[in-house]
Amino acid sequence: MSQLSPPIQAVLELFVHGPLADQRFADVDAAVLSELASTVEAAAAAVAEQEAQLSELRQTLADRQDALLLLAQRALAYARVYAEHDDALTEQLSRISLPRAGKPRKVSAKPASSEASAASSEASAASSEASAASSEASAASSPDESAAEPTTETVAFDAPSVDAQAPRKGKRRSSVTRDEAQDGPV
Repeated sequence: MSQLSPPIQAVLELFVHGPLADQRFADVDAAVLSELASTVEAAAAAVAEQEAQLSELRQTLADRQDALLLLAQRALAYARVYAEHDDALTEQLSRISLPRAGKPRKVSAKPASSEASAASSEASAASSEASAASSEASAASSPDESAAEPTTETVAFDAPSVDAQAPRKGKRRSSVTRDEAQDGPV
């Protein structure tokens, strides 16, 4: 796509290929206009190239910031578990409020660079490690809470036999909760 506006292109057409191709007015003729138009196109191409590089650098920066945030969240989760019996450190850690990780950015059809894709791979790996660390930290920081509320998976109880119909194709089976099983069929 040309960076020259349609009116300028019309003037160039008149002087380069049109009726004014053989005319020269003071310092204006087809050669001068063509040369300057070429320099404009070259400058526009350079700007487009620099903008593409800037876009890649911004994406790399954003990926690295995301990776750092995820690692900082993981470090904070570990520190909270470590500081469980240290009130001063726990208070200091409670004052730190990291933002939540944002939604993953859409990846363009063309990878920006191998470095950017490597950074996004590191960020996704750090994300999964951070979520695992967070769940470990919450489980470790409140073991009494998890023991107080048993889940239906870990509780064994004698439930009366419940006759369930065979599921139909394409439909999900209905699950019986612990309370429904103790109360009997509904």
